[in-house]
Amino acid sequence: MHKCIVVAAVEQRRHTAGRVRLQVINGVTFERDLGPFVTRAIDIDQAVVRTDGFPAYRPLERTGVRHDARVQGLDKTRAKEVLPWAHTTFGNLKTWLRGTFHGVSGKHLQLYLDEFSYRFDRRWVEDRLGGFILRRAARAEPLPYRRLVAEPVG
Repeated sequence: MHKCIVVAAVEQRRHTAGRVRLQVINGVTFERDLGPFVTRAIDIDQAVVRTDGFPAYRPLERTGVRHDARVQGLDKTRAKEVLPWAHTTFGNLKTWLRGTFHGVSGKHLQLYLDEFSYRFDRRWVEDRLGGFILRRAARAEPLPYRRLVAEPVG
């Protein structure tokens, strides 16, 4: 079974998670993978980025990002303490993917992550979600099946 690397940025609000950004990345280097993701996902002037202490995040401070590294250590049960909303988001994402689709291919994984993020970011306005989706569908270019299965994604 081939596994893909997915990185998450989850906004921490007072008592809940705010918006989420998810992305498939090819590796875990700061320069090519983690750095570009983080700088696109945050407002560099306002954000404090909390990570699990993974060494590839160390260069964040050189880019002007305020960084709060919290080392999880070997105890996997501490994940919920160290990064509670990222832990919850990944749990919800896995449940949604397995329960709704029973698994997805890496080829289209980013599209599923985008859908999950879209729904997550609008979870407090579910009664208006249908209108959001209809407007987007009406404005979108057609995507015939032959293009959907032929195009590499990510």
